[in-house]
This record gives sequence, structure tokens and C-alpha cells, in this order.
Amino acid sequence: MTVYLDVLLLSNLWVDFALLKTVAHMTHIPLTAKRCLLAAAMGALSALAIFLPPLPWWLCLCGRILLSLSLCAIAFGISNRSVWVQQTIWLFGLSLLVCGAVYALGQQLRLVGFCTQNTVLYADVSLLVLLFAVTAASAGASWMERVHARIAPQQYRFHLRIHGMDFAMPALADSGNGLREPFTGKPVVVCTESALGEWLQSHRDTLTACSGCNAFRLLTVKTVSGTALLPAFQPDAAYLETADTHKRSNLDIMVAITKEQTPAIVPTCCIRNAP
Repeated sequence: MTVYLDVLLLSNLWVDFALLKTVAHMTHIPLTAKRCLLAAAMGALSALAIFLPPLPWWLCLCGRILLSLSLCAIAFGISNRSVWVQQTIWLFGLSLLVCGAVYALGQQLRLVGFCTQNTVLYADVSLLVLLFAVTAASAGASWMERVHARIAPQQYRFHLRIHGMDFAMPALADSGNGLREPFTGKPVVVCTESALGEWLQSHRDTLTACSGCNAFRLLTVKTVSGTALLPAFQPDAAYLETADTHKRSNLDIMVAITKEQTPAIVPTCCIRNAP
């Protein structure tokens, strides 16, 4: 069959761009359009492997894994290896879902124009079919993430140690809190100013100048009312305790400060990783 170069490159560019955006949503890591487009362009160029002679399956698999690692490195950077691997797994898995969805849809509709070579799928189909396949894969990934984020309702207490001062406060596990520190990839627990009042009183000048202080970082947070900048820091120690069994789990987190009413909002990933 005839493989059209423009269809091959443009369809792969569009699909890779959509997949990288979905990965950014799944991992809660900011992604600029420029870096996403650059990574998607590299992914589109890799589709030229379809013109090579048939390669061994193990070599194709290794090449696909290296490609996923490279695309995530270009799109998100490598600030944290574990987050990089997590992003790669999401991208690799979503790519398989999209390819499977396109192939299954093509077989169901008896479409012509399918060709597979060296793990590259060429589908001479309409953009509507591609849009449906990518949307279906993204929706399925979002559903799996929501199911995985469900936890049994119970009460928690959040404990902090900051500069020799200990704090304990009620905590709410919130699946909507997917905030992560962009450089380290660490999850962020959101605490109120009132819960940390004693410590903040002694560091009021530092908090006011947090944007120029190495101990603080400003995180961009999206809320229902818009976006906000929250000062964040890494505590000396932090752990989460269940109110009924008193089981403790140490947390490697960042803490952001807000003026909301709930003393501490803990991401569900911290609950799921608890022993």
C-alpha cells in the first residue's frame, strides 16, 4: 500500500501532542505548548521508521521505550527520576491504548489504509477517527486515575516539624489536590496560615520576601476562582497519622501556605503510599 508522508507526519504530530497533554494532566506537571510541540515533532519524525526494513521485535520495543523517555525529557525536563519514569509509563501506556483504539475502530468500520511496520502504525483515516481514538484513550486514562484515587473515608492528623517546632492538625484527604512541586516532583500538602501561626509570626519578614528566599518557592495553583501563587517550603519532617489506628507514614513532601479554612489538605497519593 502507499504511505503518504504528509499524513504520516501530521497525524503522528497531532496524536503525540494530545498524548503529552494527557500525560501532563495525569501527573499534574505543568507543560508549555512550545515544549509539547517540540517533543511531538520528535515523535512524528520517529514515525519515519516505518520506511526501514523490518527490525527484530526486541529492538523495536527498546526503541519505543527510549523514544518515550526522550519525549518526556523534552516535554517536562528531568528534575526527578521517579517522576520522569512515571511520565514515561503513562506515555507508553497511552500510546498503546490509542494504537489499539485506532486499529479496532478501523477493523470495525472496515476501513482501508492500515499499515504497521517497526511498531509504527500508519492509518490513512480521517481526523475525526483519530480525534475519537485519542479522546477515548484520554477518557479511559482519566477514569482509571479517578478509580485509583478513591480511598476509604477516615480521619487523619498531619504532623510537621519546622525549625525545631512541632505542629499537629486535622487533615483532609482530597483527590482534587494533585499539586506537585515542578522541580522535584514532590506532592504538596496545603496548610493554612492559622495552623502555622506561631512559626509564621517569627518568620513574617521571610514570608513577605518569600519570592527571593531560597527556603520558599512560589507555586502556581489553579482554583475554581482562577490562579494563585502560594509560598511553599520543605519541612524538616512530616508524617500522617490515622485517627483510629494511629498508624504513621513518613512523607517526603512540600508544604504550601494558604488562607483557606481547612488546616491541611493532603493529596491522595500520600494516603495510598501509606503502609
